[in-house]
Amino acid sequence: MQGNYFFKTSVALVILSFLWLLFIPSFAPTLWANQLHTPLLDFMFNWCSFLGEWPLISFSIAFAIIRQPKLGIWFGICFLLELFIVQGLKFGLNEPRPIQELGNALFEVPGNPIAAWKSFPSGHTAGAFTALGFFAVICRNRSVEILYVTLAALVAFSRLYLGQHYLHDVAAGICIAMLVWLVFRFGHTRFSLLNNLSW
Repeated sequence: MQGNYFFKTSVALVILSFLWLLFIPSFAPTLWANQLHTPLLDFMFNWCSFLGEWPLISFSIAFAIIRQPKLGIWFGICFLLELFIVQGLKFGLNEPRPIQELGNALFEVPGNPIAAWKSFPSGHTAGAFTALGFFAVICRNRSVEILYVTLAALVAFSRLYLGQHYLHDVAAGICIAMLVWLVFRFGHTRFSLLNNLSW
């Protein structure tokens, strides 16, 4: 099944995250990742975080519409589902971000001010795993699929590195993306949306 490696790896990342959180305080992964900062990593993870927001989603929807309009429309609907879930949880729960707990212990990367609220779940992570999961579904190459899940994981890690989220926020973002991924898979399998699409 196309995208199977991406899906299994994503599930493994979620399981590992929650197992880790059984034994350490919730702030520890964020504090550890944030203290790794160097100018090069600051630049790299700023860009990873930026790409995980709108660029990847916009590119994936545009790509799908250009290659096969029905597929693009279906993926756009699935993305709206992801957006609805993420924003509903963010505004409904309004969870504090790590800065509220860690304060000055966090390093603020230039160009990426640390937010104070709406921590759960990580929208950047959900967006990146949704977009790159889409490309994994239409990919015919296992090596490229591994690249997609690696890029998605880097976006997720960037949210810890930048001090914006807790590990459970990131894991929840992956879970939401995987739910959307399953809905997307069901739709394109049910309506044979990928029959004529090569990648």
